[in-house]
Amino acid sequence: MNNFKLASQVNMIFSFVTILGCIVFLFVLNLSFTKGYENQNIVYLENFYNKVKNRYEENPSYFDFEYEAVYNDYIILNTLGYIDTYKNTNVGQKNILDVYDLVMDEYFYQDFEGKTLPIKYQKYNNISFMGEVIRIDGNVKYAIIVLSDTDKYIKDMTGDIPFYTTLAFLNILVLGNVIIWLWSTNTVTKLKDLKNAIDAMVKDDYKNEIKVAGAQEINELSLAIDKMRQEIKKNEETKKDMIQNLGHDLKTPIAVIKSYAEAILDGIEDKEAANLIIKQADILNNKVKQIIEYSKVGYMKLDENLEEVSMKEVIQQVVDHYKYLTHAQIIVDVESDWKHLMVRENFYIVVSNIIDNAIRYVETKIVIQLKNKKLTIFNDGEHIETEILHSLFKPYEKGSKGQFGLGLAIVKETLDHFGLRVTAQNHHNGVLFTIEPQ
Repeated sequence: MNNFKLASQVNMIFSFVTILGCIVFLFVLNLSFTKGYENQNIVYLENFYNKVKNRYEENPSYFDFEYEAVYNDYIILNTLGYIDTYKNTNVGQKNILDVYDLVMDEYFYQDFEGKTLPIKYQKYNNISFMGEVIRIDGNVKYAIIVLSDTDKYIKDMTGDIPFYTTLAFLNILVLGNVIIWLWSTNTVTKLKDLKNAIDAMVKDDYKNEIKVAGAQEINELSLAIDKMRQEIKKNEETKKDMIQNLGHDLKTPIAVIKSYAEAILDGIEDKEAANLIIKQADILNNKVKQIIEYSKVGYMKLDENLEEVSMKEVIQQVVDHYKYLTHAQIIVDVESDWKHLMVRENFYIVVSNIIDNAIRYVETKIVIQLKNKKLTIFNDGEHIETEILHSLFKPYEKGSKGQFGLGLAIVKETLDHFGLRVTAQNHHNGVLFTIEPQ
């Protein structure tokens, strides 16, 4: 099936289902007609039997039954078991004799109580028959059997219905295939338009909007692809900005290291300048570590080394690391622990990055609070500019007072992976970062 075009596949499936439905419907229809008309034939045969019996009992010695029957005949057996009279214009001589032999073997010579032994309606080959063996006095008896050409009756009653039904299904098949072909061709055309738009999307650097009108599903697919285009465009722009920013970010410490190294070699600076080189190398090392951490976040798997991490423990570890690296007071207020399914190392980096950011701007104190599944980290430093609050967690977001680098971007990307949300707000006397469930 995969070797055929979509329109051809749809037509083939429709044809198969229609033909299969036609076969099943005709089978059921035929069965229903056969059963229905056979029940009707039983009623007609019973009426015919009653007429023959009534007429015979009026004058058995001279039986003259003139009745125009299209499908029915009769046999009357005398007291000796011979055929007294019969009519075979509809069922044929052979069928008459076959039924006679069957009645003689199974009914006529059988002992029974009462005046009659019913011969219930039954089929034999393509005919049906019924009747009675009637006792006159003692063992003296006779029999009346009526027969019907059932197959001919059902065929005549059904008529051309199967033919016209088949013809109707063929018309449905042809008309349906035309409609399906028109619909599938239109759908395939829309899909080709989408394909062409996607091909063009790469060539025009994701600038032009993708919009293909059609059925609801086509519209939804078109919107989804355009949303993907926007995300790719955004990521490409972010990647370009990051490359540019990385270049500038790494250029400064490298230039300082190079210039001081050359000065030492030229004898302009003494060995004390090596301390500055080491400091710049540390800065460079931290920036490289941030780049590696940000890259790792993008490839993080949701189920990789997940565990119930105690935020209280991680907070204490981070505070122990930073408490001697800042002049500010670090206040920890943990009302109740909060355990969340995540990777301990990644959450440690998250808290470290926020504390590191707070230390750069804090005046006198940093307050860390944990209660009711909400972690807040406050510093009493200067406010973040309102214009960049909404994009604070983008890589290398710049404000008029400097550049935020990758630290906060790592925070957001990591917490997104673990189903947590981070926000930043300006308070009247500082800045508050909040971590809570999404």
